[in-house]
Amino acid sequence: MAEAAEGAIPGVVPPGSPTDATTAESAGNKFQHAILAWRTYQNFIDLLTNHSKSVNSAFLRAYTSLSEAPDPYPLLEASVDSMLVAEETVPQLGEENKNLQQNVSMLTSQLEEAESMLQSEQVARKEVEDAFETRVKEAESSWSAVMDEKKDNWEAKERSLMEKLENQERLLNEMRASYEVNQRLGKTGENQDGHGSKASSAELDMLHSDIERTSSRLAEVEARNERLRLELAQAKSTVSSQPEKSLEDDPGYMRVRAENSSLIRKLNASRMEKESMKRDMDSRLRGMKRETVHLQEEKEALKAKVQKWNDYEDIRQELEVLKSIEFSTGDDDDTRERTDAGKDGGDSLEKLLLSRNKKLGDELTILRVSHQDLQQRLEEMQEEFSKTNAELEKSRVLNQQLEEDLENIHAEGANAFPSGASISGTYVSRAPQTTRKGGRLSPTSSIISGLDGRGGSGEREPVGGGSGILPMVTAQRDRFRKRNIELEQELSGSHRTVQQLRQEVAALQKDNLNLYEKTRYVSTYNRGGAAKATSSSAYSPNPNPSSVSLGPTGNPGIAMDRYRQAYESKISPFAAFRGRESARAYHRMSLPERAIYSITRMVLASRTSRNLFAAYCVALHLLVFLALYWLGTADAEKYARGLDSALATAAVPGSGLAAGGTKSNGKQDGFAGH
Repeated sequence: MAEAAEGAIPGVVPPGSPTDATTAESAGNKFQHAILAWRTYQNFIDLLTNHSKSVNSAFLRAYTSLSEAPDPYPLLEASVDSMLVAEETVPQLGEENKNLQQNVSMLTSQLEEAESMLQSEQVARKEVEDAFETRVKEAESSWSAVMDEKKDNWEAKERSLMEKLENQERLLNEMRASYEVNQRLGKTGENQDGHGSKASSAELDMLHSDIERTSSRLAEVEARNERLRLELAQAKSTVSSQPEKSLEDDPGYMRVRAENSSLIRKLNASRMEKESMKRDMDSRLRGMKRETVHLQEEKEALKAKVQKWNDYEDIRQELEVLKSIEFSTGDDDDTRERTDAGKDGGDSLEKLLLSRNKKLGDELTILRVSHQDLQQRLEEMQEEFSKTNAELEKSRVLNQQLEEDLENIHAEGANAFPSGASISGTYVSRAPQTTRKGGRLSPTSSIISGLDGRGGSGEREPVGGGSGILPMVTAQRDRFRKRNIELEQELSGSHRTVQQLRQEVAALQKDNLNLYEKTRYVSTYNRGGAAKATSSSAYSPNPNPSSVSLGPTGNPGIAMDRYRQAYESKISPFAAFRGRESARAYHRMSLPERAIYSITRMVLASRTSRNLFAAYCVALHLLVFLALYWLGTADAEKYARGLDSALATAAVPGSGLAAGGTKSNGKQDGFAGH
């Protein structure tokens, strides 16, 4: 139909043409490829997120086959023996400890009570002694005062009595002398005799009274002395009758006794400690004997293993070579991260792996979000494609119906006007004929070109229709042209969408390849975590949720061969060797060289840092030049001032002296003013 109408409708491809079918088929194939790629990516993501158990278990089996885990049976047996010994000895030790604690608490309470009683008795004894001493001192002072007073009184009385006695003796001597004189003189006279007798009688009476008083006083003094002697004897008897000090009241004896009791307690404690140490030594000796037996058995077992594993070093070297070839990534960023991790002693390998897994999880989340967006867009495109296909089928049905109607109309017109001309007058199309399935020309082509569809291939009889068919055909042509333009626009939009989807699929394939490489890198370090995992964690649905699994998981429909082949085509063992050599050379540098190397790498890392460093160097040079220029101008000005002053001094030789005299006068005036 399109070839037949090429002269009438140039550049328009009707929907029913073979080119339209080919284009639709190619677009459908492209969509099918996009859907297949999307499904492959979705299945790959599902594999990465949901099928980690089998790979982890396989990796664990591979690692355990190569690991050198010690036999825990001797340790378990030793722990069981120690537990049995502990179960046997712990109750006895607990009972002994309780009894000893009770004895210690009882003895400590008794000791505290005895010490408190001793202290109270010592305090009371000291108080009694102090009170007794004070009372004795008071009694002695009182009695000494009384005795001194009495002694003074007695001495005074003795002096007075001695004076009286002397006076009496003197009077007696005088009377004797006068009596003898009177007798010698022989004077006799009554007056003198009477006076002398009176005087002598008076004197005798006085003497008798004095003698009586003196005798009475002497008797009183003797009685008082006897009483005092009796009191003194009683006091001496009371002092002598006091009991002597006992040994318990002696502080030295009590101190020695307390020291003796403390030494006895220490001796008992040391004896108990010695017994406990003896028990500990016995238990340790038994444990050491068991350990020696276990060590001998382990030694024999190790000897047997060593005899079996004579080729261990060769296998280990081969394994290291395989590791270096298979698991080296050649990524400078990873090498740098490993170097920084090796520098930082605080960050362990587990922390590095956790951070790496977290980063991969973030990237996986971003990829999932982009995948969901692409899935939504693909669903929308599928809906649009289904709508377009429905509209295309509808337009094909309408086109077929229109062709049938036009064929009927053409048949009626041919019957009515068998020799009529074509619609366009005398125009005869020179385009090659396009036959339909039944060998006939298309009715629409026959109407437009004026050919009879029922004629032979060599006959070109113009057919005439009515004037009312041309507007209908023109309107149909315009509708077809508009619909073709819309379909071409939709097709170009679908082509652009498919191209964009292809680009995104290529980017996703690249990201998947990078993700596969990262998961391979992380899987090399999962051995430590797998070896440390217990049997319970091995049967859990996800023993290590932060780890990422890879590889085939039993699904035959999805294969990882293309990612593995692409990854293996990229990897190179020399890249990892180059990274290790660079890290070793960096570690061999001294601290200043490391600092200079780090600063140089930081400066040359990006374009911004390079531009900033260049600007800094230019600014520093400008600053140095300005400083040198300023210093030069300052020196030049100073030299010019010195030259001007020298010239002025040379031109006027006396002005300096005059100025000097003026200055000196000014100074003198100022000094005088001050």
